[in-house]
Amino acid sequence: MSLRKKLISQYVRQFFGFVVVLFVCLSISLVIFGVRVTNEEIAADPSRLSASDLAMQLHVEGKVIRVDKKVEKSVENHHGWMQIVDEQGKVVYAFRTPADSPTSYTPGEWIALVQTDQAAPYHFTYWVVSLADKKWIVLYATPAPEFELMRQLLATSQAAGGEPDTELLQQSFSRENAWYVVYDRDGRLFRQWNYANAAPRLDLMEVLQTGQGQQNTPYNIISRYDQQSGWTYVVGTHNPGYQPGLAGDSVDNMLEDALRQLVVIMILCVVVVGSWYALRVGKPLLHMVSWIERLAKGQYVEPPTRKGRRVGMTRKRKWKRSFAVYKDMFDALGHLSETLRMNEQRQKDMERTREEWISGLSHDLKTPLSSIFGYAAILETEAYEWAKGEVGQFGRTIREKADYMNGLIEDLNLTYRLKNNALPLVKESIEVVETIRRITVDMVNDPGADEHLIEFRAFVPSFRAEVEPTYFRRIIVNILANAIKHTPAGTRVLVSVSALETSSGFAVAISDNGLGMDKQTQDNLFERYYRGGHTEEDVSGTGLGMAIAKQLVLAHDGEIAVESKQGSGTTVTMTFPLAKRKD
Repeated sequence: MSLRKKLISQYVRQFFGFVVVLFVCLSISLVIFGVRVTNEEIAADPSRLSASDLAMQLHVEGKVIRVDKKVEKSVENHHGWMQIVDEQGKVVYAFRTPADSPTSYTPGEWIALVQTDQAAPYHFTYWVVSLADKKWIVLYATPAPEFELMRQLLATSQAAGGEPDTELLQQSFSRENAWYVVYDRDGRLFRQWNYANAAPRLDLMEVLQTGQGQQNTPYNIISRYDQQSGWTYVVGTHNPGYQPGLAGDSVDNMLEDALRQLVVIMILCVVVVGSWYALRVGKPLLHMVSWIERLAKGQYVEPPTRKGRRVGMTRKRKWKRSFAVYKDMFDALGHLSETLRMNEQRQKDMERTREEWISGLSHDLKTPLSSIFGYAAILETEAYEWAKGEVGQFGRTIREKADYMNGLIEDLNLTYRLKNNALPLVKESIEVVETIRRITVDMVNDPGADEHLIEFRAFVPSFRAEVEPTYFRRIIVNILANAIKHTPAGTRVLVSVSALETSSGFAVAISDNGLGMDKQTQDNLFERYYRGGHTEEDVSGTGLGMAIAKQLVLAHDGEIAVESKQGSGTTVTMTFPLAKRKD
């Protein structure tokens, strides 16, 4: 998969992952809000629950139905009781029910129970709940002593002609920690008992709000108006379920608080997920930028972690998920860093070998130039008459030195022509075995090879190949001369010729049992300007001999390779085709 497709796929997955996280956070927040509202309503007043909320608090296990513990605790805190009635009117669950409460209900009894409000001892709330493929009636009751107290107040007041303050009535109100207030026809305060905060005048707004379902108030208040006397009677009893810190509109307050919390949660979620996403996406990019900056400064190494490990890799040497999508780019940067490092090292080596070559070449040119200047000065002087033989000897020496200098210049020119493919080769068919044998004989007769044992061996009797004779000879001479020059006296040098297995070419191998070469010398053996070899004593030469040999082999469509080990000698193998390759 291309990097573009990987990035698109990665970003799409992360976007949908971000949406899923937001959705999950929103869902969890709504669930928490719903549970909180339900628990608050249960704690404040179970009568405020809806049928669906109450159904979530019921549990059916076989034929047994029960109510959640927190509902029972709230019922107990409100001094109430609860029953669950099945479809046949039978009570299947009871909690804190009075001793005289029925165990089953007929329709008429049920209506009489829940719709009587004049003297009922309880406030009743009921729900019809569907659960486990059945319908259930849940009845919840809380004490309502205010109805009985109101009846006593009205009876006493009528009997006493408007004077309800009797000792018996006050005892009844004291037992329930209740109070009463009486207003005249004009709404002025006429009498109050146990309620010092009674308003001096009866407020119409207060009258309208009385009995409007205020669920969390300090008192349960009821009022009655006597048409005959024009008196208004108000009775209040202590509300056992009153919670001072909970307002009547607590659900609305909770909704506002929950919405604010939800906004805060969403903001935190966006910040956290956004930071995580930015870190996940940005960290690999920042690492690449840092890497590129190091490359620009010439530091061709990937920035490591503080622990020295590669950034983006685990301890098990596996890519981290956030870095895996950029693996191709990291590999490319790694390859680029290694290439730049090798190029820089190669450039340094090239500069060093070039300086060494220029120094050696200057030395090699100064030596024959010194001889030429010396003999020229001798011939130029008029103080002495030189014999004809002496003049001829001086001339030969000058010509030999000039030829040597010309050879150096030609080598330099040749290597650049070979490098730029500007050297045309005029090939012709020659007898290869005989040609190499003669070259070897010539090297054996060279005075510089007197102390070496040079041997020629042919594994085929004879064959012909198309080569450029002059440059083919130059290849063999350069490599053979290099083997002789850089090995100690007594070294055995073997020149061998063999046919390739495919019969499409031949191989020429020049091997010695000298001191061998180190790794650095092998790597740079065919580089221009490089001076090296088996020993460190002889550093003369242009440093172009082996480079020219390799370039000439390649110009003949051949290949050249070297095998060497310190202390075990060196073998240079060249392979050539028998005929010119057709492109």
